[in-house]
Amino acid sequence: MALLELCGTDDFECEHLVVCLDRQCDDAEISELSRDLGWVGFELMTLDTWSDGTVCTSERWLFLGMES
Repeated sequence: MALLELCGTDDFECEHLVVCLDRQCDDAEISELSRDLGWVGFELMTLDTWSDGTVCTSERWLFLGMES
């Protein structure tokens, strides 16, 4: 919640917030955390927006993002 509040301030001018979850963690923990983050507005995403057309699907990280 603190990160969301910081993103909303004029000092940071943050347009997107991306959280990276380690796919090597326990499946139950990832499922629970991604569900909780979904409740506050995070959605599964890729980094294609910042990759100049390169597909950015990671086998190591699960990306969740939201626009602030």
